[in-house]
Amino acid sequence: MRIAALMTCHNRRDSTLLCLDAFFRAAVNAAGQADVDVYLVDDGSTDGTGSAVRERFPEVHVITGTGSLFWCGGMRLAWETAAERDFDIYLWLNDDVVLDADALCRLLDGLEDRLRAGHGPCIIVGATSHPDLPTGRPSYGGLAADGVMPATDQIRRIEYFNGNVVMVPREPFNILGFLSAAYTHGLADVDYGVRARRKGVSTWLVPGVVGLCRTNGVPLWQRPDVPLWTRLVALHRPTGCPPWQMARLIWRNGGWWFPWSVLKLYFRVVFPTW
Repeated sequence: MRIAALMTCHNRRDSTLLCLDAFFRAAVNAAGQADVDVYLVDDGSTDGTGSAVRERFPEVHVITGTGSLFWCGGMRLAWETAAERDFDIYLWLNDDVVLDADALCRLLDGLEDRLRAGHGPCIIVGATSHPDLPTGRPSYGGLAADGVMPATDQIRRIEYFNGNVVMVPREPFNILGFLSAAYTHGLADVDYGVRARRKGVSTWLVPGVVGLCRTNGVPLWQRPDVPLWTRLVALHRPTGCPPWQMARLIWRNGGWWFPWSVLKLYFRVVFPTW
């Protein structure tokens, strides 16, 4: 298997280097199953991230971004660049994830298991942990109505997921394409799950967790300790939750209730809770 790891970064040099170090350790353990390449978009970093990566990991393909790509745009650019070489698998990897040494092996084993079971084109998702969360409650991974799904000891089918550690083989990619350009930063990963479900691509969460990734905490637009105007501005920023992008996500999921979803966002801004 030829795997292209897709990453994007902005001013998180230490986290990015730590992520790459852990990834290549995991790649050594998976050497019998896969060959890996890394495509990293350095989206306007001013802390020397790109230079540091080139010096420490010269094998990484560092792509210079515009500084305004954010997560979705950066990941899409990395994917478009990697797709020119037609890899077997594309691995979404957030630059703040520290993979376990056996993470790639477990993700690949999950994919092989699902294909052997006759599930057809499928996406494989890995959950991550956070030391401050209760045992068994991952920081990112599969998503349910009440948030991130608890870790399980068996592979399970899911519909929606965070984009922190996601394995997209060639066949699902040929069906679904790249991350949607309709989203700037967040929501694009959830949208991909929506599209996968509608196109008959199954998504599976491997057992346990495959690495560490700290949660981002309460977003600025939901914090009652900041002024209302600041919360409103934060909501509409690309790193917030732009209402028009949320409306598009709900509409694409067949939700006629998308106006209420937008109103709910503003309600949470006006009446925030911890």
